[in-house]
Amino acid sequence: MSALTDPQAAAAAPAAARNPAKQRAKPIERFPLKYHFAITLAMGDSLKRLTGCNALLSESDVGRLALHSYLLANDPIYFRTVNSNGAGNHG
Repeated sequence: MSALTDPQAAAAAPAAARNPAKQRAKPIERFPLKYHFAITLAMGDSLKRLTGCNALLSESDVGRLALHSYLLANDPIYFRTVNSNGAGNHG
């Protein structure tokens, strides 16, 4: 039976020809640990203003950057670990 007369072969050909699209890393893969903490009302209000719908950073981005900065300044082992992995890889 030729591919032209076999409906299954004809349907499989376009699927095989498609190139798989590159997928963005899921947040859970980039940041496998979760950390939850309480903040003050003033902190919450400020985050809402700075991380609104058109903001470049999300609330979790701000928290991650703040923690990263704190750890760089206060934990020499973290500082060495991050800097030994290359300038572009922070955490």
